[in-house]
Amino acid sequence: MDYHHLLEATGIVVSGVLFYSLAYGWFAPDDPRRRPFWVVTLGLVWGAITVVLMISRIETREGVFVDGRAIPIALIGLFEGWGAALIAGLAASAYRVYLGGSGAVAGVIVIFGVAVAGGLAHRWAGGTERVRVHHAFLLAVGTFFITFGGFSLLGDPGRTLFARVWPSYLLLTVVGLPMLALLMESIIERRLLAQERERFRAVLDDATDAVRIVDADSQRILDCNRADCEIAGFARDAMLGRDSRQFWPESGASGASRSEPSPEARAMGLSRALSVPFMTASGRTLAVDCTRRIVAYRGRRYEIVIYRDAAERLAGEEARREAASLRSVNLLAQAAAHEINNPLAIIMGYSQMLEDRLAAESEEGNWARTCRRAAGRIRDAVARLSRIVRIESTEATGSLPPILDTERSAEPQDDTPR
Repeated sequence: MDYHHLLEATGIVVSGVLFYSLAYGWFAPDDPRRRPFWVVTLGLVWGAITVVLMISRIETREGVFVDGRAIPIALIGLFEGWGAALIAGLAASAYRVYLGGSGAVAGVIVIFGVAVAGGLAHRWAGGTERVRVHHAFLLAVGTFFITFGGFSLLGDPGRTLFARVWPSYLLLTVVGLPMLALLMESIIERRLLAQERERFRAVLDDATDAVRIVDADSQRILDCNRADCEIAGFARDAMLGRDSRQFWPESGASGASRSEPSPEARAMGLSRALSVPFMTASGRTLAVDCTRRIVAYRGRRYEIVIYRDAAERLAGEEARREAASLRSVNLLAQAAAHEINNPLAIIMGYSQMLEDRLAAESEEGNWARTCRRAAGRIRDAVARLSRIVRIESTEATGSLPPILDTERSAEPQDDTPR
């Protein structure tokens, strides 16, 4: 056995496996328009690896050589499908035709047969990320029998030669191919997992709500996002490992920490609370709206805490209350104007008539004038009610409670001549 060439061939294939696995993690296109370029590039690279393996033949015994040309084509077909495998097979076939000889046709048939088998295995697996060892093993068995068929095409000399080299081909295909596929699968999964973690971190940090992951038993912070750090006032490195209970002040008379999972959370795995006190790094206490969920994973319990500053919600509720109060006042003003203005117009009219008929300096004339002026004040007050745009109240004085200040609440009337 030529161990030098065996190690050389193994190193070439393993290098190709590493190249593909890393390239898939970094450069595999998500855009379908870039997919053809990716397939052609991989096909040419693995075709070149196949040619190198054909050149670096392994001498199993004196005058008897084998090569691992089927391994790269089967691998790229298994992980990338028909396109890349056929391009790699085309490059290897061109070199085999260039070499010539009686076995050229059989060699080309074996190469394309393995490419087709790799494409079928890829379709059976359902895509690159779903390839598993059993797919590779069955492909390896198929590759071994395709190789046997290629030797059989040469007649009795071919079958006689295969009888001398079949253990080497069995080792290369049925053992070597699944092991290399397992290596590719492991590297790809690790890279995809790293990408998933990066995406998870990006989504978590872009969330507008503060998100915190806490060990439910020790209450130690395991992870947090950017919004949590901004509200709490700590850098992320300073947050991790910190006791989450220090951010939640004691809850009044009961003395129970608000950071402990509530009975509702323990029973149902979910609890919600509004306006919960939250203490920042500066010692300032905020009101936050908080949702807690208890989840179990691999024998450990985690608490997912999602919260946000309650100021926005409180401001919205205050605005809705003020809008409701303003609507009530406006409805009351419209009703008052309708009920008051009609009789008020009669009172003002008769007061004016009395004032005109009575002597200006007489006591009765003064009474009529005072009555007309009081009616005018009532008319102005009713007019202000119809212009109310906000709710402003007076200060409480003595036993008199706060009342609506109609002058401050009403929109100023523009009396400027136009």
